[in-house]
Parts: sequence; structure tokens; C-alpha cells
Amino acid sequence: MKTKQDAIQQIGELIDQLTVRFSEEDVDEQAWMRDQCSPAAQRVLATISVQALHVLARIPADDGSGESVNIVGLADATGVPKGTVSKIVQRLVDGGAVDRYRREGNRKEVHLRLTTVGQEIQRAHHSLHEQMGDGLATLLVRYSESDLDVITRVLNDLVRVPREGLRFRPDLLD
Repeated sequence: MKTKQDAIQQIGELIDQLTVRFSEEDVDEQAWMRDQCSPAAQRVLATISVQALHVLARIPADDGSGESVNIVGLADATGVPKGTVSKIVQRLVDGGAVDRYRREGNRKEVHLRLTTVGQEIQRAHHSLHEQMGDGLATLLVRYSESDLDVITRVLNDLVRVPREGLRFRPDLLD
């Protein structure tokens, strides 16, 4: 019989495996996204990481809504360090997926917006997540409502658990 400590260790190992699985470059995902994009967008896709795709996903399109973001806002929204976001944005600018601009009345702050190529990549990435989400929904339908409640509670706690240095502090959860 498995002990509680064995189960906790197994859960930790499974979380590590999931982290690796969801952060790896996936050949099928890359091919699917390339197929959704023009040659210009395909050239940019070939030069950016999964992390860059997730940063790009948080940059608003220039749709006249007035919505904008800067490097600090992207770092906050993605949880990626500001220096890393800055390097990613530079690659996106160099590739032609993102433009930098200054807002009228604020000459100091540099904001970002998607180019047409960036919007195309963002749509393909969003569509990829929709495709992947359909598979996840099909998997989760196999579980009872009470199983799903437990999974939801655990995932919510994992997302919210505070850290103190390198240690997670579940004792600080409300």
C-alpha cells in the first residue's frame, strides 16, 4: 500500500514531468502553427521560443482601442523577469512582429504593439491553445465532479501558494 509520503513524492515527480512536457518545443505544435501562417510569419516563428510566444500573446493589437503595454507591464503580466522580456521583445522587434512607439503626451515611456505579422502569429498561437484545450476537455470529462473539484482546488493552491526565498509556504495560504 502506498503511503501519503509516497503519494506526495509521486505528485512532485508528476508536476516536474508536466513542467518539462509543457515547456518543451513540440515539433507537431510548431508545424501546426507554421501551417496557419504566411511565409513572413513563418520566418519569425522559426526564430522565437515558446516563452516568446507567450510574451507576444500579451501584447495588444493596434486596433484603435487605445490599449497598450510596455516592458514592465509585460513582465508583470507574464511573470517573466523584466530583462528577459526586454530581450524577447528585441527579438520580436527585429523579426518584425512588434513595433515600439511612444504615446502622445508621454515621450518617456516606450509602448509596444503588434504588427500585422505579430497579429497573425498571435492568432495562430491562440488557435493552437484552443485545439489543445479541446483535448484537455476531452480528457477531463472522464473524471467525476468531485474528482474535478479536488483537481481544481489543488491547482488553485499551487498557483497561489506564496514563496519565501526558494521555499513554498502553503501555511500562508488563506
